[in-house]
Amino acid sequence: MKNRIGVLAAMFLATAAIAFGQQTALVRATSGKVEVLQAGQWSALSVGASIPIGATISTGFGSTATVEIGPAIMEIRPLTRMRLDELAEREGVVSAELFLPVGRVRAEVRRVEGLESEFRLRSTQATAAVRGTSFDFDGRDLRVLTGRVQLINQFQQSIQVSGGGVAEASDTGEIASGADLRELLSAAVPSATAFIEESVTTFLQRRDEIGTGTIRIEWEPFGGE
Repeated sequence: MKNRIGVLAAMFLATAAIAFGQQTALVRATSGKVEVLQAGQWSALSVGASIPIGATISTGFGSTATVEIGPAIMEIRPLTRMRLDELAEREGVVSAELFLPVGRVRAEVRRVEGLESEFRLRSTQATAAVRGTSFDFDGRDLRVLTGRVQLINQFQQSIQVSGGGVAEASDTGEIASGADLRELLSAAVPSATAFIEESVTTFLQRRDEIGTGTIRIEWEPFGGE
């Protein structure tokens, strides 16, 4: 009886594995200090290692990693942390979801014959949702290289960004692209607020016949007081 139950359990697990088709995230290349956090422990991440669901990848200063996540190739840039929240295949759809609290990545989501892909890279400010494209994203600024990406803010408002386009999600949740983004970026007025006559070695130093000083420029929103 126990043997029969064991066989049935094994058959159930095998069927579930086929039905849900758990995918594997693999490290294809590393440069510099690349680590993974899993089960509360940090360890070095090497080429060929698999990354489990829930693990966080971290790259140090001047360090990068290339990770294959289902149909996507991720280039993880320096000083980035990214967590793998979901990676599975269900009924012909490969779905992946990642959380990017800090840093920048470049993703190429490839088309796989006979399969659809749903790839979501989210941050605290916005989510980039794609199907078969390539793009750069740092959780706020999006640049689409090819294809089309849907940028969604925390209020579930969204815009579509096509290849060659850029978009941005602000701290207040606003999302803009194209002409709207250019208008948002240009809505600032520089004002020189101080010229400090003292010997300093900070940014914008000048040395001429007048003396040594520093010009401080503050940027204020257009129309602000």
